[in-house]
Amino acid sequence: MKTSKYLSICAMLAAGAFLSACSESMEEFDNEVYVDGATDVTNLLLDGETDETTYTLQAQVPQPTDKEITVTYAVDPSLVDTYNMIYGVNTVLLPEEFYTLTETAATIQIGAVSANPVSIQLQNLTSIDPDYIYCLPVTVTNATIPVVASKRSKFFIIRGASLINWVTNLDQNYLRLAGSSPELSGMKQITVEALIRPNANFGEGNDVGISTWIGIESSALLRFGDASVDPLQLQFACSSNVTSTQWTIEKEKWQFITFTYDANNGQCQFFVDGIQKGETLTSPNRRTVDWNNTNLFFIGKSYSNNRDFSGDMAEVRVWNRILTKEEIQAKNHFYKVDPESEGLVSYWKMNEGAGDRIHDYANGYDLNANSTVTWVPVNLPQ
Repeated sequence: MKTSKYLSICAMLAAGAFLSACSESMEEFDNEVYVDGATDVTNLLLDGETDETTYTLQAQVPQPTDKEITVTYAVDPSLVDTYNMIYGVNTVLLPEEFYTLTETAATIQIGAVSANPVSIQLQNLTSIDPDYIYCLPVTVTNATIPVVASKRSKFFIIRGASLINWVTNLDQNYLRLAGSSPELSGMKQITVEALIRPNANFGEGNDVGISTWIGIESSALLRFGDASVDPLQLQFACSSNVTSTQWTIEKEKWQFITFTYDANNGQCQFFVDGIQKGETLTSPNRRTVDWNNTNLFFIGKSYSNNRDFSGDMAEVRVWNRILTKEEIQAKNHFYKVDPESEGLVSYWKMNEGAGDRIHDYANGYDLNANSTVTWVPVNLPQ
């Protein structure tokens, strides 16, 4: 489902209460039952982490009742079509495994104006399919006095949120450490990751065809291209450069790249979207990786400014250990990780959406941009 369509839904919902063309005021009600709330629609945008949440419904009457009133609730699948017809959208009924009505009946006692609340539990939300917008219509199916027609139902609209909404474009720009970053020193093992989308002109016009990912020139640098290397081919530039014709990326496509290096044995691996590209290579280099240098460590620059990374980038991570294939391929790993994960030294999500400073969620090793950052709105995963 496209973001634009979802935003249009939100805009329509904000325009007025659902099915309330006549918008009866409380002064015009007889003592009839209605479901409380300022709006008949509740929007739930999932964050991929919350597995359950609870909402309540509460039937009310405008005036204290002189007799006990019983109200019964149920999910009414037919109202999904009504909702879709009114707003010109295509929501689907929320499957039963994702919700529980803990109670289906409530009572307004004599002399009261409110019934006991009824809970609706939404559950298993981390396993919901993010490609759909779901509708859960809960309505008053029966009451011992009349029910206000336009205030008898609640609509819960549920959809998966984008895990990434902003990314950084590094075309003709670069990032550098804002201050000392001691844990970036003396790394005997590294795993470096990023979510990237190279532009159509990636590498074109750059110095020696090089596009820089991350690191320090003449020490430990990850870059694409070189004088005799394809512009889309990754190279680990250190005391002895390591590369493979299979270490390639694609233009104009989102892809998650992972590079690992072990100074103990020189082994290097490269993964695209969790799949290893080519064989594990062995570098004669055995030096530890030292990136704690505010003057020499860059993302998007190496020898010169004309070796920039022409494209979008997000989710840049530096680990001081080798991630397993299972960890790299874990659910949603391409789009987020726990900032307190074991061995995570730096975690630049690049999701600020404004400003020229990139926050490090792991250890506070923030980055400053050389020039004004171009922020690109996205909806990832697509």
